Amino acid sequence: MSEVRKQNGKSGMTSEVEKQSSSGVSRRQFLAGSAMALGAAGLSLSAPTTARAQSDETYVWLGAVTAIAFWLDGRQGFEAAGKALGVKTEYLGPVEYDAVAQLKILEELIARKPAGIMIFPADDQSLNEPLKRAMKTGIPVVVVNHDVNDPTARYGFVGPDNREVGRTGGKLAAKMLNGKGKVAFMTTTNPAHGIRVAGYKDVFADYPDIKIIAEVDEKSDPAYGLTVGTQLIQAHPDLDMIIGIDATAGAATARALKETGKAGKIRVGAMDRDDDMLPYIKDGTIEYTLAQNSVMEEWVALHYLYWLKHNSIPAFKDWRTANAPQCPWVTDTGVTVVTKENVEYFFHQK
Repeated sequence: MSEVRKQNGKSGMTSEVEKQSSSGVSRRQFLAGSAMALGAAGLSLSAPTTARAQSDETYVWLGAVTAIAFWLDGRQGFEAAGKALGVKTEYLGPVEYDAVAQLKILEELIARKPAGIMIFPADDQSLNEPLKRAMKTGIPVVVVNHDVNDPTARYGFVGPDNREVGRTGGKLAAKMLNGKGKVAFMTTTNPAHGIRVAGYKDVFADYPDIKIIAEVDEKSDPAYGLTVGTQLIQAHPDLDMIIGIDATAGAATARALKETGKAGKIRVGAMDRDDDMLPYIKDGTIEYTLAQNSVMEEWVALHYLYWLKHNSIPAFKDWRTANAPQCPWVTDTGVTVVTKENVEYFFHQK
């Protein structure tokens, strides 16, 4: 879907929440998570999310897929940072995962000349030239969560080292399997997720008795993930472990295991901290998840954009003239390992 999704209530645009509400069962979990997480941030599903601003500057975060609850933590950090800085914030992106639609939205956004652009790229190659063009027109650009493959197309990157995230998970999985077993990945075509899988494989290379027998694309869609997860379990009843690589895979896998009677018989590793997934850690269906520090990620990224816009760091009279952008080249926000022992702290506050 290529339609621009806005959160600032401008007329003539279909709101993200209205559009997602009409898309059926695969959005049910998103809406439940939205109400909880936005409530925790002091926001409302029915109201625009533009911050109370002292300035007319608008900083835009362009996502790759808005119809999953994972981004609610990032939006909490993004919007809270906007309030702290006294600027407006706007969250855009295609509802479904769609690199072509995201590129179209980016082109439209550059023409608007916002104060700064934060972006999670659906594709790490096709956005390079438009982002460079945005920078040439004076728009600061920071990439979050997964980097573009040409670092000259942004001033800074904020997010986890996805290869290292995979290695962290790989060490946990290898220990749980005692170095032996059949493993499958529930993942997507997003390059970040491929890098995480590669990190797992780095570790598994030291364990020849760990066999990867399937990599399933669940499209970051809860309903579709349940379907393909069930098919995976039925096709490979002798699986020892399923590893979810993105935010929706963990809960989808857990539901599939419950429905097929395999809960507790196939081990599960997951990613992130969606509220519909955490109960499965609490009851032992999922043994661990790797929670990104998403609130901090977008909080930090917006501050970097603001610094660049306002030449806030006094190293140079004008960092542009000096060609010395004043924000860190890479900021690794890492992940936290969540298990049954500490999961209670990761539920979002009601």
